[in-house]
Amino acid sequence: MSSILVTGAAGFIGSFLTEGLISAGFPVVGVDNFFRGKKENLQSLNNNHAFEFIEMDLSKPDCVSSLRAILRSKKIDIVYHLAAINGTQYFYDYSSQVLNQNILITSHVMQAISESDVKKIIYTSSSEVYGEPTIIPTPESHPILLNANADRDSYAASKAIGEFYVRLYANQKKIDWLILRVFNMYGPRMVNTKYGQVIPELIKRMLTEDRFTLIGDGHNTRSFCYIDDAIRLVLALTKKNVTGFVNLGNPEEISMLDLAKKLHTLMHKNFNPIFLPERPYDHHRRCPDISRLASYTPDVNFTSLEHGLKNVIAYYQTLLNASHEV
Repeated sequence: MSSILVTGAAGFIGSFLTEGLISAGFPVVGVDNFFRGKKENLQSLNNNHAFEFIEMDLSKPDCVSSLRAILRSKKIDIVYHLAAINGTQYFYDYSSQVLNQNILITSHVMQAISESDVKKIIYTSSSEVYGEPTIIPTPESHPILLNANADRDSYAASKAIGEFYVRLYANQKKIDWLILRVFNMYGPRMVNTKYGQVIPELIKRMLTEDRFTLIGDGHNTRSFCYIDDAIRLVLALTKKNVTGFVNLGNPEEISMLDLAKKLHTLMHKNFNPIFLPERPYDHHRRCPDISRLASYTPDVNFTSLEHGLKNVIAYYQTLLNASHEV
């Protein structure tokens, strides 16, 4: 059985991935610095002998030697590299930090891997690299589109450069690589501040605002994939040793307006929003072509959005009841 290291293991996707890998029988070393991840996301793995956690800031130069030592001593075969600064509002407020830190983190991870016996690197990129796509649903062959005038594309740029680092280092080292272009995952454990993802942010506004606010006119679309589905698909890709670029997401598209209406219905609230100005250079549509994913993983049934949203609402209502805040 391969030994695995997960960067960003305490984050939203990272924690579910770590649990999924351990449930599948893999021993896992998790690395995180808790910038966005939370210790409680990994509490189900307390005292689990198949899991070891190491706190480390992968943006620091001295992490390369430390990470290399871990990869060697733990005889790591596969690295899942998820660690990154994420959250759309970060892209606007701290664009330079997002760009610099994410590039540094991936560079350091690949430097460490290049001096180890790792056999495969799996990197979570983002649908953001497609920019304002000209093809919907968007295939992996679609060119990367970045707008140098758009602060929000700092994240997309960092992920695109990360793809180059992963591919070039891996090819030079002659190890396998898989780059997952992730489309809007959702589920429990998402960051629920203004620097988090859209669904918990909408839920928070509904629970805390006197009158719900929606950024833009609501016509922008996204495609949301429930976290359990994503992890099942990633594990299937891992077991089949898939390489190259693969879109990871649910191709069912929904507008932000319809998403907000659905959340209000599920939470038994009246829908009377205030529409705020759209953020500069916001992307208007996101929908993956999952033909390549489906060719490797025939079981591509997805959790219905309504069912997934009910789980997320229940999670945040529990947090609210426990702490009196969301």
